[in-house]
Amino acid sequence: MEPGRKVLILDDNILDVMEVEKYLEQGGYGVVHLASPNGALSKIEFEKPEILLLDIEMKRLNVDDLLSTLRESPDYDELVVVAFSDMDADDLQQFCIDNEINGYFCKSMDIQQIADFLDRFYDI
Repeated sequence: MEPGRKVLILDDNILDVMEVEKYLEQGGYGVVHLASPNGALSKIEFEKPEILLLDIEMKRLNVDDLLSTLRESPDYDELVVVAFSDMDADDLQQFCIDNEINGYFCKSMDIQQIADFLDRFYDI
């Protein structure tokens, strides 16, 4: 089976990445990941993911700059950005509203539901 939509996971917690990757692949997604904020824009440009699963609390990540760059470029108009974090759900929701992020998925939520959650952004 060919993988479906491509997800880029930007997260430095390799255990979280491995678990999410497993459930996304089971859900039919193609997955690539980057464990460092270095070169994040280059990786996004090279991989051309449909979805960016972004740990907004990643060490050394300037999330404001990254989100600003993505919003300002018409190349990323169709990119679905989902915050993926350990933050409190209310705080994470407010961060998404304040930063025009498509959605959020708390790391404390049932990770087995991640593919179904991402499916909601598309007519799959």
